[in-house]
Amino acid sequence: MSPIQSSNTSQLPAALQQAYRAALYRVDAEGTVSPTLRVGERSDWLHQQLSQRSTPAACYLTACNPWGVVLSDAANAERMTALRQALGSNGWQYLNGCGQDAANQWREDSVLIWGMDAATALLWGQQWEQNAVLWSAADAVPQLLWLR
Repeated sequence: MSPIQSSNTSQLPAALQQAYRAALYRVDAEGTVSPTLRVGERSDWLHQQLSQRSTPAACYLTACNPWGVVLSDAANAERMTALRQALGSNGWQYLNGCGQDAANQWREDSVLIWGMDAATALLWGQQWEQNAVLWSAADAVPQLLWLR
């Protein structure tokens, strides 16, 4: 498989790109209020978590709705189960989460994967047929890595 290149631009419609940028990327963190990650906004919670890890990076990924095609709840649940199994089989640690719009009209189960560098995040996003992945380096400022 050839390396996947991400850019700051996408071929997706502008409204869809804006929806990704405005989304709320929630994390199910035990013992705390669910932290919310936002594109381009530093997260103190994420910074604290990343500073404790030997590989300070994280990827927020879903397997739902491949290439933006809306699937049934059951089909998305099956895809998320398969994603979690693949992550576990490959030794990745993750927290569950849910991406949603501000009005809570759209939701997708997701995972926040610890230690995943940008190149690997792009490969996993491609494998799970996503338009983009949310990724953060040690600065804890999540950014979108576009796949399409």
